[in-house]
Amino acid sequence: MRPQMAARPLHLFEAGVVTETRFAGMAAAPGALSEHFVTRLGPEKHVRVPFNPRDRWVTAARESCRTLGDAIGSSLRAGATCAVLGGECTLVAGTLAGAIALVPDLALVYFDAHGDFNTLATTPSHYVGGMCLAHVCGRSVAPLLWPGSHKIAEDRVALVGGRALDPGERANLDRSKLTRIRFDAEQADLSGIIAFARKRKIWLHVDIDVVDPAEVGAVVFPAAGGVSLAGLGEAITSLASVSDVRGFEICGYDPTLDVKRKLPPLLADLFTALSAKVLA
Repeated sequence: MRPQMAARPLHLFEAGVVTETRFAGMAAAPGALSEHFVTRLGPEKHVRVPFNPRDRWVTAARESCRTLGDAIGSSLRAGATCAVLGGECTLVAGTLAGAIALVPDLALVYFDAHGDFNTLATTPSHYVGGMCLAHVCGRSVAPLLWPGSHKIAEDRVALVGGRALDPGERANLDRSKLTRIRFDAEQADLSGIIAFARKRKIWLHVDIDVVDPAEVGAVVFPAAGGVSLAGLGEAITSLASVSDVRGFEICGYDPTLDVKRKLPPLLADLFTALSAKVLA
């Protein structure tokens, strides 16, 4: 059974953080998702975090992450659970920095088809979104640094999925203290997720590319061999049943690749089930 706790209000944030113009479609994701999430989750507070790209999109992303981190800290301080509709996974640099400041023993469960664990020494593309998990674990990406930002110890992080890895990234993970949990079409280790999360305070990060692109194709970096959307839903609701989820975020959706807007209601339903457990 999940640890007992008083019911908490939900604060919903829209944070379309993007670091490169070629992925600008993801910046529109919060706007495409918010109507469905607001209707289903009924947040007490709904905040849009500014994102104002200039010549350097990474600079704009850093400033948005700083603002997001401050907002997350304020909401946690007020006793709320936080839900974040994001663009790139890079927003974890803001959410986690804000959350760790208030909940220092927080653990991170990171669902992603990719590792996001490249560093400046191993990245083949210099894409910041492919380094953001390594960044929050202290392997810092200089453009995302700001005074007072907080990092998380690697042994409090679980990478769930991670089936599409660059060679250098794989070596980084092999030398890290992260818990790696297999979560794909061939093996979805639900028991490993539950074992990691049990009785912990959790920040939950979900990049929807962890789902197979045959079902969820509106992502920038599709990776074959993922789980079903129903399988993802089972995993995150099971996690919420045994842990204290302080916040959750959804990333990776590109509405420009979903012309008929089929995914927003499906994703909202998925996280409504999670929210029901978290806020009960």
